[in-house]
Amino acid sequence: MKEMYKILLCCASGVTTNMLVSSIKESAKKQEKTVMCWAVGALSIKFSWADADCVLVAPQSKADFQNIKDMIHDVIPCEMMKEEDFIKMDGDALLKHAIEIIDNNRNK
Repeated sequence: MKEMYKILLCCASGVTTNMLVSSIKESAKKQEKTVMCWAVGALSIKFSWADADCVLVAPQSKADFQNIKDMIHDVIPCEMMKEEDFIKMDGDALLKHAIEIIDNNRNK
């Protein structure tokens, strides 16, 4: 059975990151990875983070990052997206980043 990766993207409203969700899903399909990826706004993260394997926060939500990280209490990895990956809507890079931090967390 293939390992599933559950990736939650967070931005101010969840709108911009929804475009990234599509890009990540396309990358996962090309790489034959099983991925569940979704996006929420920063105010809704408290309802979704427990279902994820990692949270990637968009650059425009940098001000919310520490609050999100504190809410998660290191239960799962929570990191900022690289600004260049976000600007380019680089699903390949973001998928790679997410898988790396999820695998590192699982192997602790």
